[in-house]
Amino acid sequence: MLPATDDAKPSADRLAALDALRRRVAIQSSADAGEGVKARRVLFSLDLPAVDLHAALNALDNFERAIVEHDDRLVVEARRLRCLGAVDRVVARVQSRDFEGLDAPTALASESCAAARLSASIAVISRK
Repeated sequence: MLPATDDAKPSADRLAALDALRRRVAIQSSADAGEGVKARRVLFSLDLPAVDLHAALNALDNFERAIVEHDDRLVVEARRLRCLGAVDRVVARVQSRDFEGLDAPTALASESCAAARLSASIAVISRK
């Protein structure tokens, strides 16, 4: 059973959990059911709007499915980068919400950096 959202985690704990999730996705090369459950618990515990939660879960599902189905390396990497971008957007939302908009420029920078990383990484992968 998932933890109740009434006793929400402090911001530092939320960000640490998201950072751990991001690091796991960045290095993941095989699907692990236990880690997948942990990742989904982190996302559900954040009390995100349904649209943001759905987008993050969808990106995570697509990435893990690409690994399990042994998709082409480029497909796996593209889905990994999309998943990392979704996690970055969640981090930005949590920061702006928990710090009442004080980090809004960080949130915008995070989204544009994620898009730039995606473009650069796809270019590098396609050259190999």
